[in-house]
Amino acid sequence: MGNQRQFPDVHWIWKGAISFVYEVHPRIVVKVPQPGEFEREQFDKELKIYEIFSQRPPCPSVIQCFYYTDKGIFLEYMRDVSLSYRIQNNQLRDLQTSALIKVKKLEPLPLRKVWLNDLAQAVAFLESLNLAHGDLRPDNILIDGDSLKLSDFDCTAQIGTDFEACIPPYGRVLNSSESDQGPRGGAGFLGPRTEQFALGSLYYLINYGFEVYGDRCLTPDNPKEHGPKVVNLLQNMEFPTLDGDPVIDDIIDKCWHNKYATVAELAAHTERLLANGTKGERTNAEATSNNGWRMVITRIIDGLWWSLGDWWEFVRRGGSKESTNRTESKDDRRDNADHDLLPEGFSSKKAFCEDLVKCGLLDLLSLGEPEHLGFSFDWYRHRH
Repeated sequence: MGNQRQFPDVHWIWKGAISFVYEVHPRIVVKVPQPGEFEREQFDKELKIYEIFSQRPPCPSVIQCFYYTDKGIFLEYMRDVSLSYRIQNNQLRDLQTSALIKVKKLEPLPLRKVWLNDLAQAVAFLESLNLAHGDLRPDNILIDGDSLKLSDFDCTAQIGTDFEACIPPYGRVLNSSESDQGPRGGAGFLGPRTEQFALGSLYYLINYGFEVYGDRCLTPDNPKEHGPKVVNLLQNMEFPTLDGDPVIDDIIDKCWHNKYATVAELAAHTERLLANGTKGERTNAEATSNNGWRMVITRIIDGLWWSLGDWWEFVRRGGSKESTNRTESKDDRRDNADHDLLPEGFSSKKAFCEDLVKCGLLDLLSLGEPEHLGFSFDWYRHRH
């Protein structure tokens, strides 16, 4: 409890595969590696990716990193958890068997199109850095309200690297006619083929409300064999019938059949889909206007919070001129080029994270399991 009193605004909200996640501010979380050699190795891989990101203009569809050290990564807080959680909330399932009974609702078509484009733009951004995400699935796509962003880069690697995290239906093993991609039964190499296939299956999930073959049991006599059956079907390029929105179905089909030479080509297609719109939907201008207002309101709220924080820091230090100069000097440490590339409020959030590190937060969180440190589990406290 002493540690919780020392950092009263820090809350343990999630346990991932390789890290613990703590809320440190209503808009910021920090990922800290779990103990273990494998966990540390994967965490270091993700650190290297964020280091690469820090040298480029940010991608709006990729989770933003405010600050990182070898002990933790400070990220924007996406408060509605993951795409997986969002889709599951729209389903009705049998409580005993978990079988899908029905999809209660789909997200609005205009929003689904925005999400398709956001995902394509995020993966195309990685491709522009000669990187492939390597683990594109719903748990690694985070949501805040209706905003969607790509996260979790511990499997991200250079294009041409072995595809290790091949999890169906977002990855598939190769058949005998694909020897140019790798040996039969293997996953092949990371690149446009693997990334667009995963995107196709994600697009299917978003537009149908369940995973590929997730609406049926393929092996009713032995439900445990459903997973291996899906693997075999995907290996043989056998996919469920597409009978939804024809324009989106066309994109899904092309992704599954590796029809885009690059993910950038796919991203150009989804961008055109947004720009063109369809009869009976909101126009792109209306959507842009609404999204613009949301962004303005969000920035106003964030700005008010940080202004209040600067005011409180000023009061806490006795209103001295030194305290205001201290805040200004942190902003001034960026060079002019970086200033043009960073989103509004970035420097304040980075300074906030730096202060937590100076206060010893990461040293504390690196000492062990959250429960042993006195932090109780408070699962995504700000879920909408």
